Amino acid sequence: MPQSACICELTPELDTEASFWLLMHHNEQYKPTNTGRLLLSAIKGGGRTIWQRKEPDFRLLHLLARKDRYPILVFPEPLAVNNSVASPAETAAQSRHGRKPVFLLLDATWQQARKMYNHSPYLYNLPVLGINPERPSRYQLRRSQKESHLCTAEVGAECLAWLGENSAANVMHDYFDVFNERYQAARNNQIITESDAMVRLRQYRAECGQF
Repeated sequence: MPQSACICELTPELDTEASFWLLMHHNEQYKPTNTGRLLLSAIKGGGRTIWQRKEPDFRLLHLLARKDRYPILVFPEPLAVNNSVASPAETAAQSRHGRKPVFLLLDATWQQARKMYNHSPYLYNLPVLGINPERPSRYQLRRSQKESHLCTAEVGAECLAWLGENSAANVMHDYFDVFNERYQAARNNQIITESDAMVRLRQYRAECGQF
């Protein structure tokens, strides 16, 4: 984005029990409209892996085997026939025993995500969380086949809400909205205006001493 639309100064540092790991389709790493990077910049302790059909990344396999992490695959439950279903109660119990939740997101289009899951048997034994949004996606930068198909940053915010971390979820929604607004304005050569989401992000950063 041009300097006038930069959102670096608005990036929140969220204090949350969870972290996120992106299993990214190789096409996504080059797209400036990718929203997964918003999650990783706002919530520390995560990472990303480029999906390989034949050679799983050793860092991801190491993450899945760690005793201090409780990995949860975010994927539609009806399509994840091999997986158990994640629950907030079990996730909280695991956290009390020192296993912090890490959400594994397939950062891809829905068609690509299905292929990635089907060809990744190391994902089959993970508890799965299916996101069922109450409102349609607000993503303006790409077209989706269905309004209920959320982008990666929106899914991340829903994961935080599922954990009961509603304050962090709301800040993540604001961060995504600001990215959406500023990117769209830059794309259309529009003047950047101060939105409610921008005001709330600045207030959050000030209250947390994030200058």
